[in-house]
Amino acid sequence: MSPTLIMDFNRTVSRPLPQLGLMENEVGETHLLGWNLPAEDLIHIPEHWLKYQEPSALQHYYLAFMYTLFTFIALFGNGLVIWIFCIAKPLRTPSNIFVINLALCDFVMMAKAPIFIYSSINRGYQGHFLCQLFGVAGAFSGLGASATNAAIAYDRFRYK
Repeated sequence: MSPTLIMDFNRTVSRPLPQLGLMENEVGETHLLGWNLPAEDLIHIPEHWLKYQEPSALQHYYLAFMYTLFTFIALFGNGLVIWIFCIAKPLRTPSNIFVINLALCDFVMMAKAPIFIYSSINRGYQGHFLCQLFGVAGAFSGLGASATNAAIAYDRFRYK
């Protein structure tokens, strides 16, 4: 095969390919992650992440929309489970305590979503405190949900 028949796709495009996921400002420049952070907050971000380009505003707004939708559905569903458990005395069994604990963990997990939604709409970091609050709430509710799922599995295995 002659070298002229081998296509080099990087050189045969007649126009530049669109850069999906890049954010352009009013001047048409693209930014790397962390471009809008104060210098004192940059120490909290691993250098690895500062090499990537920032997602587009459209992607930020799409995430905010999806998380808003998920938040309302999850808060309504878990709130309904907690409310029904509180008003119905026959449901207050030891096994159902695990289900309520799982609903509480999921409720906390989605109660922290407004921090993420706010950050997505404003396309950036909202301060060290909110970042830490988001992480701590996610860690505790995630670990709590995992432990509760393990307890539910053990409870069902043991008593069946």
